[in-house]
Amino acid sequence: MIHNRIEDQTLSTLCERVGVAFEVGLDPYRVFDREAESPRRTYSAKMKSVAEHVRQGTSLSEAIRAQGNYFPSYFAEVIEGGETTGRLDRVLDRAAEYYQQLAEFRLTFRNSILWPIVQLLLAFTVIGLLIYLPDVMLTGDVDPESKDLLGIGLVGWDGLVKYMTGLAIGAVVCFVIYWLIRNGYANFLLDWFARVPLIGKTTKVFPEARFVQTLALGIDAGIDASSAVALAFQAAGTGQFRRHAEEAEASIRQGRELHRVLDETGLFQRDTIEVIELGENSGRLAEILDKHFRLLKIEVRGSMAKLTYFASAMIWALIATMLILIIVRVFSMYINNMGAGGLAPGLSAFIQPLI
Repeated sequence: MIHNRIEDQTLSTLCERVGVAFEVGLDPYRVFDREAESPRRTYSAKMKSVAEHVRQGTSLSEAIRAQGNYFPSYFAEVIEGGETTGRLDRVLDRAAEYYQQLAEFRLTFRNSILWPIVQLLLAFTVIGLLIYLPDVMLTGDVDPESKDLLGIGLVGWDGLVKYMTGLAIGAVVCFVIYWLIRNGYANFLLDWFARVPLIGKTTKVFPEARFVQTLALGIDAGIDASSAVALAFQAAGTGQFRRHAEEAEASIRQGRELHRVLDETGLFQRDTIEVIELGENSGRLAEILDKHFRLLKIEVRGSMAKLTYFASAMIWALIATMLILIIVRVFSMYINNMGAGGLAPGLSAFIQPLI
């Protein structure tokens, strides 16, 4: 798969290695220079560039920013917070855990949609067979309309080629959309998806979990509360969250309590607001957010299961609708031919084995 951005699992491993290097006092240049020996071309080039920037005296956060879109946009800000507070090794450890969790989320999601995708591929295969087989089985002087069981004007080899071409174009479009979202160029599509009735409500916990996790990371990195909140809104990944970033940052800079600012957005569950209020009052906000994130992970898995069931139901409904339309169409053709003085020989030859 082609990606311009580093994979979450790869970034997690990198943070862990660099964190250990800083903790034991190794030269960070040597760490990144060693990473540049990777056989992965893009990864190797980016690590080499980071190493050269660090060797020339550039801070790690600036070296990361110099790589453009390869690293997540908020990753450099978290690293900068660790450099400013002198807790870079701690921040890198937390970042390693953070991106490991994101990688697990992606893997769970991919596994959850695997079976619906298999079902969809089977449905496409059945449609292809219904386009091609009637032309092979109905030979002789047969009305071409009798071969068009689907009623979409696609029959035989030519129809199958057109059908496969359409599927190929659809697959390319889906790949392009995935690539754009994966590399941060089309996050507005996630915002549209979140507005779909029922489905949007089910997926609401996804950006909320990312917000909580990023806020915990930012606070632990030593970033001030207002900047950490703005960072978390941006990292949540949807327009519904991102549009509140500047307003929330300004409100907190004015001295307002964090939990009240977040509550006014209407984006968070009551439990999340209460947890943040408890963290503010106790002075253990990052620690309590970490614990709350574990509960949100359970909700994320539940939402993924619901989406899987929904996708499976939609696919089976599509298959059932297709079969019903075929049955109605064949029966209608049978009645029409009976009214015309008898069943057409070709259609009879096709239906007889099914009886």
